[in-house]
Amino acid sequence: MLARNHALAERTDDIDFPLDAFKNLQLWQQNRIARTFGDLISQDAYRPAVTFFLTELYGGLDFRQRDQDMSRVMPVMKRFLPDKVLYIMSEAFELQAVSLEFDMEMAGYMERMDISQLDMQRYCEVYRACSDKPGREKQIVLIRKLGYDLDRLVNKPLVNILVRLLRGPAHAAGFGKLQEFLEGGLGSFRALQDVRYFNETVYQREWNSMQEMFAGAQLPFG
Repeated sequence: MLARNHALAERTDDIDFPLDAFKNLQLWQQNRIARTFGDLISQDAYRPAVTFFLTELYGGLDFRQRDQDMSRVMPVMKRFLPDKVLYIMSEAFELQAVSLEFDMEMAGYMERMDISQLDMQRYCEVYRACSDKPGREKQIVLIRKLGYDLDRLVNKPLVNILVRLLRGPAHAAGFGKLQEFLEGGLGSFRALQDVRYFNETVYQREWNSMQEMFAGAQLPFG
């Protein structure tokens, strides 16, 4: 999954990559997610988890330094972190890759169609033109699965102790972004008041909106 994300990052450096369209698209989607889950963001118990997904797994091109750090430190992580942690990290990077691949397709379409500004109607047009339904279903199911797997992980004291112990050495070695990703993800789910409510709310709203868009709805997000 890291290699998949590295390959995507290299594509964004191509001279013909539609970077402006890509940035506009991601900003629009981040604002849309913030509106869709405004009720969760307004609550202290749920805000960190929504923010984690927005900034770490859907945060534009800022992932590149963190993923480069991950590749360099992977041999050490394999020695010290349980396999379950590594598996969940691979899920997180798979979700990131799936989202990036869809966004790149959408940005390319926007540039070809000369779409510089998005509104709801144009977003739906771009979404339908560049998405396959099984792929979008997989993306949303993966979000839900990752949420439940993170919850199981935060209840393991040894994992939390290991991640905290790595804080100082990671920053000293230049792996601060990676450490913040790990600790931020665990901390955000540890703070959740009701994990099932959070996961199912995100899943149902995103799933229903996806179905509405493929059905041709003009206001799929309510």
